[in-house]
Amino acid sequence: MKLLIITQRESDLSHVLKSCGVETDLYPVSALIEKDISAYDCFAVIGGTQEENMVLDARMRAKLEEQTALGKKIYLEYNNSYGHVYSDRPKQISHHRLVYAAPAHTAYAVEGLETGDILDDHYNHYIKPWVQHKGAVPLLVYHDYVPAHSHWSKSVEEIIGKQPWAMWFSASNILMTAFRLCDFNQARLAPQKKWHSLITFIAKWLTGNEPAAFPTPVCQFIELQPENFDAALDNTISAGIQWLKRYLADGGKQGILEGLTHHILPDGTNLVATTIRTDCAGEAGGAFRLHGLLYNDQESHCLADTLEDFCFGPMQVHEGIHKGMVRWTETAWDICYQDDVARAILPTLLYCVLTGERRKLDHALDALDFLTKTTSKDGIRISRTSNSTLDEDEIKRLQEASTGTPSAHYNAYYHATLLLGYLCTGKQEYLDMGRKGLESLMAMYPETRREQSETEEMCRLIFPLACLYGVTKEKFHYDLLNRVCADLEKHRHPFGGYCEWDMGYKATYARKVNTECSLLAENGDPVADLLYSTNWLSLGFAYAYMVTKEQKFKDLWHNVASFFIRTQIHSENKWLDGGWCRAFDMDTQEIYGVPHDVGWAACCIESGWTVSEILLGLQWMQYIEKK
Repeated sequence: MKLLIITQRESDLSHVLKSCGVETDLYPVSALIEKDISAYDCFAVIGGTQEENMVLDARMRAKLEEQTALGKKIYLEYNNSYGHVYSDRPKQISHHRLVYAAPAHTAYAVEGLETGDILDDHYNHYIKPWVQHKGAVPLLVYHDYVPAHSHWSKSVEEIIGKQPWAMWFSASNILMTAFRLCDFNQARLAPQKKWHSLITFIAKWLTGNEPAAFPTPVCQFIELQPENFDAALDNTISAGIQWLKRYLADGGKQGILEGLTHHILPDGTNLVATTIRTDCAGEAGGAFRLHGLLYNDQESHCLADTLEDFCFGPMQVHEGIHKGMVRWTETAWDICYQDDVARAILPTLLYCVLTGERRKLDHALDALDFLTKTTSKDGIRISRTSNSTLDEDEIKRLQEASTGTPSAHYNAYYHATLLLGYLCTGKQEYLDMGRKGLESLMAMYPETRREQSETEEMCRLIFPLACLYGVTKEKFHYDLLNRVCADLEKHRHPFGGYCEWDMGYKATYARKVNTECSLLAENGDPVADLLYSTNWLSLGFAYAYMVTKEQKFKDLWHNVASFFIRTQIHSENKWLDGGWCRAFDMDTQEIYGVPHDVGWAACCIESGWTVSEILLGLQWMQYIEKK
């Protein structure tokens, strides 16, 4: 058996094919125009090594079609035209998912895949085939916004329908793929096991042999041994801090980049989210501040100071009717989300609570004062305000309103910062407002307004309720904290994270398209959300332990800390190494989830909400134990 690979360069796919134990040559088209190819038994034309799809030189095509007319097999990837097929120009796709339709003929069926299995190819390039031979058999078809986690319970006929084909047998000896598959490992196509089954099928169909090896995954995860927990935790914290440093804008003087988007290009390039957000800068400052305290690291203290100066410098209004208002981003200059403000100023308040240090405390209190004067009677603020409409009359209307947006997503961390503000100053207004707001939310719980999921609301309440009990020491508030913790435990997965859950599917962004979207498709999906849910728990459980000294909260922290150690990315790609992506499938133990969110889908990495918040909680427990 002799295989000819026709491509511009080596790729993940060419390496896999070369491992199949057959004699293999690899040439670009230009080197084959004058070459006799009749000695080869099979062919792989890999066009995805370049952004523009491959169009075979007519002379090369004629020779190949002469060979396939003899019954020799050919696999064509990202090739515009062959046999009876020709295709559209390349298009970048997003929020589309590949669904497997098992063919009736067993010779075409992929072992390891079932009808309805979903394979995600991220931000790929696709050339839609215009013409198909009558006897062509599809294997994969594209659907946009598939409402399922990893498997869609539909028949072959429903899956195929009139959907655009992505992989198919054009003839019994011609297998074609209309998207860029060649760098499947670099592009982090998921879930890995299903993609490996498909690629094994291609290789075995073409060469008669299975691949001997697959490339090492770009993202790897460690197996945590209980006896190595302390060392693994130190390594996790160190890697996370190094990840944050890579994303600093002008050394932190301009804040920090938002992170990585969910868009992964076919060659493995992850698009950077370049927005400068105040909350991300503040949260990163908190991670650096705790690192400075815990490890006596002066560089981290300096970075924390720099980021704090940015948040309370150009990103805060310092005079006039809007004094204290903290801006959302460099572009959304006049927008104020209190949850984002709370997370931006939280490190300053926590630093004061821990050490008595009052650096920039007055600025943080200005931010709280602005928020309190735009809060409703029950202590709950609306989801956001805009300075463009926020005049004296509007401020009065907000103060006299019966309620705001009754959601932990928008309000609970705001209430936590009020309580921390009280600890720093003794100002009764902060205690009263924070207490009133959390009690109002808990009076509605679990029917608060959910954004992503019910799990998110639970996770967001742990830290604020711990702050409330820490201030009041009232049994009523202790019981509220324990109630939410008990409810959350019902959704803990054996791997250690917490499954997304939404009773009644009431969340604002449940199963949405063309907007923000939950990772949850069906209750019971084994997916943890490290952007909106599980990420809050390391700080929440650590603070609960600090104020109660109860072992159960330390055990909860230890469990979720172990989860974060096991889900942190280890990679030769420095932009990934040390981070955590939003979605983690706890069954397959890899980055994978519904990719429909318009801005922060499954593979994104958020510098503030995810990496910094996780690090803040991991280090908080270590510091209070050390202290």
